[in-house]
Amino acid sequence: MACPACAEQVVIAVIVGKNEHGYNLDKASLARIFLRKMNHWSNRQIIQPINLSTAHPLRRLFSERVLGLEPDELDEFWNDQYFHGIFPPYSVVSEEAAMRFVAESPGSIGYISACAVDGRVKVLLYLTASGVVRAGEGSRYCP
Repeated sequence: MACPACAEQVVIAVIVGKNEHGYNLDKASLARIFLRKMNHWSNRQIIQPINLSTAHPLRRLFSERVLGLEPDELDEFWNDQYFHGIFPPYSVVSEEAAMRFVAESPGSIGYISACAVDGRVKVLLYLTASGVVRAGEGSRYCP
């Protein structure tokens, strides 16, 4: 984000495939998923978290809001995890790529700008500067 005030206005949508159901997440669970500490959904399906590329401004914002970590801290974390055989989530280059992957891959979860959401995916949570907003049926949060 070019300016701190702009970042405050960005709303991140945490997404899954439109046919996925039964996922009840909070911010702590989301962090465990993206740090590879939670690997299965409650229905025992493998979770496939998808990150945006490290150069994408939304990834930095997601990391700060959910994980509470800066990019250099995450690099250090993943370097340590690598030696334990744990790899970071896959990265994709764009929000469109993230949405397409999530829409087509059962068990996957990702994040995009709330304004980029379309009918291919379902929003589980909205992440705002002030916290987490649960997505209700048919709700859309695009400032």
